[in-house]
Amino acid sequence: MQLVITAIAVIAGMTFSLAIALLVEEFIFGEVFRLFFARQAVRVKAEQKH
Repeated sequence: MQLVITAIAVIAGMTFSLAIALLVEEFIFGEVFRLFFARQAVRVKAEQKH
């Protein structure tokens, strides 16, 4: 029973850590990626008009 509780605690800890890491990454790099993809979308639309 202790092994099951330990496994659940480890999985929950890893899941929580991953969620926090993704949240921090979005706060730090989210704007950069949005600007990068927005510029690509504009370029594609501009190339289609020519």
